Amino acid sequence: MPRPKRQSDEIVLDTALQVILDKGPASFTLTDVAVAVGLSRAALIQRFTDKATLHRKVMERMTQAVRNYFAELSPEPGLDPLWSMLKDLIAGMGGGGGTERYLILLLADLSEPTLHDLAAERNRLVVQAIERRLPASPHDPARAASLVQTVIQGSCMQWLVEPQGDLSAYMTTRTRDLLTLLYPGHAFD
Repeated sequence: MPRPKRQSDEIVLDTALQVILDKGPASFTLTDVAVAVGLSRAALIQRFTDKATLHRKVMERMTQAVRNYFAELSPEPGLDPLWSMLKDLIAGMGGGGGTERYLILLLADLSEPTLHDLAAERNRLVVQAIERRLPASPHDPARAASLVQTVIQGSCMQWLVEPQGDLSAYMTTRTRDLLTLLYPGHAFD
């Protein structure tokens, strides 16, 4: 009979994400994660096989969290629901501390096909959620949604190069600027 798990998979994966962010996707080891979570390396290997599998499970869990977020979100269309959703998403970026670590994580995602597919799915989920809330005119919702996501991602990159205050405030302002240009008759408060 197998021994009961001392730490849930959720705790292990949460801890592994922090270790990956702290050490980098290429530099973290199973020993680093085992020590951080309070398990033996052998127990970690028994549950997750190897470093690549653990990394993939972390990213699968992150992608599932994005799926769940959008599945639970009100599907109400319109600029006000869109703006509310965007402010919530952007607020999740926080003040900016440690954001560069997520970029290193994304770089690892781009080099491994399974992780790349998960990153692409997360991006598509955001673009689709934006598109569903946009009005049919005066702009094509698919093109406008892609542009909004581009500004959100681009403003994060701009902030990383030249930080100006709080990251989420910076990104919110840039996104509001774009939406105001696209939909000038609407107030985005």
